Amino acid sequence: MSDPFLVVQDDVISSFEQTQTLLATWQRLNNKRRSPQEENEYQFMTDELHSSLKSIRSDLNDLQETIDVARDFPEDYGLTPAKLADRQRFVSDRSKVVENMRGILNNPAPSQQKQVPSAAGGGRQQSEQLAVELDNYQGNQQMLMQQQDDHFDAMLGTVRNLHGIANTMNTELDSQAILLDEVDDLVDRTQSKLSSARDKVSRFLRERGNRSLYTILILFVVILVLLMLIIFT
Repeated sequence: MSDPFLVVQDDVISSFEQTQTLLATWQRLNNKRRSPQEENEYQFMTDELHSSLKSIRSDLNDLQETIDVARDFPEDYGLTPAKLADRQRFVSDRSKVVENMRGILNNPAPSQQKQVPSAAGGGRQQSEQLAVELDNYQGNQQMLMQQQDDHFDAMLGTVRNLHGIANTMNTELDSQAILLDEVDDLVDRTQSKLSSARDKVSRFLRERGNRSLYTILILFVVILVLLMLIIFT
């Protein structure tokens, strides 16, 4: 996930470059006699510059709020004190540039020969300083991207391992399913044999019971006959 500060910071740098180019054109028009068409362009550029500086000022305020939130516990946001100081320096330097540009716009004079301020406060030396800071920033960005690539590679390796484990578990589950099917078949066969044995036992008991009944009746008749013989003789 991208750092919101870095995303907004990139937008601010891009907006500064566009605003500097526009301000340079505005200054050339401001320091000359303007035709009616150039006057319209001049007024349009003035409005655009005010709008751009207002937008940049708003972005810088948002960046300052993120710095203020992370100032007490920078480690919670993955920041070191040095990184936090770099971010504060970026916001402070660009805020000065915004105020400098506003001063040029709010106090235009035909004789003024101010140059477009650099993103670090104006002047060749500060422009060179900004170039160094930009190089450092790009280097930090490349390092961050390399770290993210390494992190993604590690995540990819983990995903591959999990995929291998999932395949092994799937194979094991298939084997277990086959064993369960075999157990079900064995249980069915055993149940069928038990039912057959139970039927045979029931049939045997019924046949044996009938024979016992016949035997008892025969004995009863014999005893009855003997009693009659005894009584009548």
